[in-house]
Amino acid sequence: METPRLRHRRIPALKFLVYTFILSLFLPALGCQEIDTIKKELIVKVETKLLKKKTQFVPREGITLRPTSLYQTANLNSEIIRKLPAETPLNLLDKVGEMLKVRTRDGREGYVEQKSVGGDDIIAKTHELRKSIEGIPPQAEAVTKSKANFRLVPGRQHEIIEVLPPGKKLEVYERVVTLRSNQTFDRANPRPKTGDPTVVPADEPQTPEEGSDDVRKDVWYKVKIEDGRVGYIFTHNMKLSPPEDIAKTVPFMRMVTWRAINVTDDPDVGAKSNYIVAYAPIGKDAGCDYTRLYLVSWSSKLKRRIITWQLRINGVLPITDFHFEGKPGFSVRYLHPNKRDKLVLANFIFSRGSVRKVSEEEIPNTAETH
Repeated sequence: METPRLRHRRIPALKFLVYTFILSLFLPALGCQEIDTIKKELIVKVETKLLKKKTQFVPREGITLRPTSLYQTANLNSEIIRKLPAETPLNLLDKVGEMLKVRTRDGREGYVEQKSVGGDDIIAKTHELRKSIEGIPPQAEAVTKSKANFRLVPGRQHEIIEVLPPGKKLEVYERVVTLRSNQTFDRANPRPKTGDPTVVPADEPQTPEEGSDDVRKDVWYKVKIEDGRVGYIFTHNMKLSPPEDIAKTVPFMRMVTWRAINVTDDPDVGAKSNYIVAYAPIGKDAGCDYTRLYLVSWSSKLKRRIITWQLRINGVLPITDFHFEGKPGFSVRYLHPNKRDKLVLANFIFSRGSVRKVSEEEIPNTAETH
């Protein structure tokens, strides 16, 4: 006995036979060329109907990629229920055209643009990035100096999550170097359209990045923006904003990071922080994040900054906090002189007005290409 499912599958085939029979009544009146053309068109249409399957939407969890609007209906001209911040958790219920029907955590339902929502992979990546900076102090502060593409993975080929405007404040955590592919085509932006707020050609400088003589590499910084999101920005589109009184301490090198480690109490000007500052050569790829460390201290006698300690080192960010016997200090990682798969973790403390190493050990080298 024929089941309803088999009967349902036979309906398109029966329609095809009916269309073919009707067409055959008129074919004698047509020329051979017209007959062949009509046959081809008819076969394409019928095969399309036979093979086309309706894709069922599978409800799942999602997250907003960037600040977006929750609409009353699946229409961008409909009423906006509310504005949703970036990384808002959503239940994805259905797909209507280029819109998704969603439910927020408080039970409100509405529609958002599909391109503004990510799935499980985006949720996992955002959580991974947030966790990666836990317990690590910011290495520097910066601002975007132009429109900057914000990505969850460093590399020009990876998806652009949002375009940040000039002047956006950033906390810098890590420097990542990637090899530049000969093919710089960005599948998220094959041809940027003027006025598209989600894509800008901001990763294609005409000259190498500042401080690098190797055009085969791209340098990215892992940053946290003001709303708490963590991702990567191309170094060409941001600039560091160090405290004014240490910005030009070593003018012949490029500042990479600075960390306050203790304070000098000046009776005339009050408390002044003393900084560990890392520098790299200008116009040269050193193969590491920085090559010099300086202790830039405040001199109560001279009323200005002076360098009281320095170290040559092939360092890799981040520089982290360290304490020993009640004394403040810092930990640095640097490239092992003989083992490419190893770094050296060295711990220093501030003691009697200078810096002293107290320990060091080998650790795995998990850094990206340098």
